This record gives sequence, structure tokens and C-alpha cells, in this order.
Amino acid sequence: MCALTDIGSYSHTPKKLDLDLKNQPSLTAKTSIEQPPVLELKDLPNYLRYAFLGGGNTLPMSVADDLSEQHVEALISALKRYKRAMG
Repeated sequence: MCALTDIGSYSHTPKKLDLDLKNQPSLTAKTSIEQPPVLELKDLPNYLRYAFLGGGNTLPMSVADDLSEQHVEALISALKRYKRAMG
């Protein structure tokens, strides 16, 4: 410690970060519901098939192939109600 006092004093003042988030510009990204991505659909195994949550064959999901059309429609309508929560 004696050697440090002979050299002089050391002081460090930390930089103050600008954390004012109110005035910062924010980028508003569109969700996949508003602007669905273009996806390449791959071949599924025989026991699966594609169903789409969005219009125009957007927002694909895979469902069991042995489900009836009535069950698939019920599943899709339930998922559409909560698609924003699923992200």
C-alpha cells in the first residue's frame, strides 16, 4: 500500500448511461399475424398433415391426419382465438 500512495491517487468516475427510454425511437415490428413470413412447407410423415391458421395458406401448423374435418375446424377455431397469446 505504501507504494501506491507514492505514485498518487487514483479516481474513477463511472460513465452515466442514458436510460431515458421515453425519448428513444422504437422500431415497431409487425407480428407474424399481421405480416406472415413466407415459409417452405416440407413433406410431413403419413400420420400428419398441414392446417392453416391464417387466410391464404398462411400460419401453417401440423395436425394428426386421422382427425376428421370437423375436429380440425374445431381445433383451428380454438387456436385462432388464442393465436396472439401463442405469438
